[in-house]
This record gives sequence, structure tokens and C-alpha cells, in this order.
Amino acid sequence: MGVIYQAHDPVIDRRVAIKLVHADLLEGDEKDEYVERFRREAQAAARCAHPNIVAIYDFAMHEGNPFLAMELVDGASLALTLRQNGRFAPDDAVAIMLQVLDALDSAHRIGVVHRDVKPANILLTAGNRVKITDFGIARFETSDLTQQGAMVGTPSYMSPEQCMGKPVDARSDLYSAGAVLFEMLAGTRPFPGRTSTEVTYRLMHEEAPDLAVTVPGVSPGLAAVVRRALAKRPADRFASAADMAAALRTPSRQSAPSRPSAPDETVVVRSAARAISPLDAQQAEKALAQYVGPIAKVLVKRALQRASSLAALWDALAAEIEHGGDRAAFLRQRPPG
Repeated sequence: MGVIYQAHDPVIDRRVAIKLVHADLLEGDEKDEYVERFRREAQAAARCAHPNIVAIYDFAMHEGNPFLAMELVDGASLALTLRQNGRFAPDDAVAIMLQVLDALDSAHRIGVVHRDVKPANILLTAGNRVKITDFGIARFETSDLTQQGAMVGTPSYMSPEQCMGKPVDARSDLYSAGAVLFEMLAGTRPFPGRTSTEVTYRLMHEEAPDLAVTVPGVSPGLAAVVRRALAKRPADRFASAADMAAALRTPSRQSAPSRPSAPDETVVVRSAARAISPLDAQQAEKALAQYVGPIAKVLVKRALQRASSLAALWDALAAEIEHGGDRAAFLRQRPPG
């Protein structure tokens, strides 16, 4: 139905991605619906200004076909990465999901529900930096454009209420995030099936396997987070993306056992390095601004909420720098500690 081009914006001299839909292949109401969907994608994504969300620059029509001009992401989808490499180590999966949740939390705070969170819509750049794309079926909480009883989304990652065409809110995105995290940890979807009908039946009536039992290296705490995210009833899930992210960090801190670790056991332990002072944060912001500009202040503030040491802070900020050479130059400025 469409094609994506790499293009050049001559006005501000930057590469962009052009997402063009061949709406001329459609007729009547179907064409109007596609045009409206793309307008909503531009509207929703443009409101979600966040480092982990693909930026939308423009929406327009070309010979009756809608197109989006958007940020060109140099990377691959999580779906492709899973197909090529299989499951992720627990700490890597959590690091990716924390970025996804940070982006979703930003969108949810302004009333935007993605509704199609899945590996194909999660892009990974160098250093596993996340970029979420395709807000094409996103729904504003104040909008009445989505018809009641309409099932929209991808069955393997849809929440039960979304499968039934019921109204959805941010907790539906958290269910989808839980399904994605399950797949990153296990290498398989929580409810596989040969048809969408089989998948839908299983996610409506069955419980996902216990990751702590079936996947080596997954702690009971991490498995419990995934299990709660995949709860059938929205009320039994996390109340917000921020709450789910906080829960993800907790089992990581507690996953170090009192006994020696087995050779195949993955354990994430917070560093006991010195605390981050205001001067440390100012120095990091000044160094980062050389590569990303004024947004450095926002990135440092966000990283401070997650970093447990000075080294962790600089590593988190380095992931925000696109080019490897610049990233290495930035890290060379890191003070000891």
C-alpha cells in the first residue's frame, strides 16, 4: 500500500524519511479513512516530542496521496533483531524496555495511546537506543474518531480489551509492552498461534508461561513484572508506564543472590561508585551539549533519574549521541569515579 523513501530536505540540509501511501489504490470511504489515519499519525507523533520517539516533521498530500516527512533512523527494527539474533540477555532486554516505557509515559501524559506497540514498531540504533515509530492508529483520549467495537492493532501484542474492540487506555500499551518484553526474554511470543483466531483465543483464556521457570537467567522478580503487565484485566496491570519502569528496576537491584552465581546466571548489580553531585551533572551537560545542543539539559535531567553512579550517567548520555566517533570523544571527557 505504500513505500518509504530516504530523502534530503534542502531547506535545512538534513536527511529525512518520506512515508508515502498509495491512497489512489483505494476508493471512497476506505481512501478517506487512510488519509485520516495518516493525518492522525502526524498529529499524534508531533505531539510526542521525546528522544525515544521518531520525530514527525510534516504531513502533506502529493497527487492525492498522503505522506509524512519524518526523522530518518539509522538502525533496524527490534523484530528483525529478534529474528536474526534470538532472545536478549535479561539486562539488555530490560534496558531496551525502560526506554520504551519512558517514551510511552511521555505520550500517555499528553493523552496519546499508541495502540500498536510491537517489535516492528521499535527501532534500535547504535548502542540499542530505542526509537518508537508508527503512531498511525494512536488514539487521542479526547478523540471520537475510533469507532466502538473496532479491533485495531496486531493480535499477538494486543491487550484482551483491544481484541474485543473495547475502549483502551494507557494500560493497553503496557500489556503490549509486556508481550514485547516476554518475547525479548524468551525468544518467542507469549501466545503463539498459526492464525489470528488461535492467538486471540489463547491470550484471552490462557496464562503466559512463567519466565522464571522456562528461561534461564530470568529472576523471579523480573518474571513477576512481565506477568503483571500481561494481566487479563486492565485494573490488575501497572497503573502507568512509570510504575512499570520502577518495578523493572527493582528486581534488577534485588537479583544478586546471596550465594555465588551459577555460570549461566545473569545478575545485574548496582554499582557502589561515588554519588553524582550537581557539579558532575553540570560537567556532563556541558560536554553533551557539544554533540546534541540545548537538548542536553533535558537528557541529563532524565538520565539522573535512572543513573546510580557517575559512570552510569555518562554511559546513558553517550547512548544519546548518534555517531560513534562523537560518542567516543564524549566518553573520553568522563571524569574518574
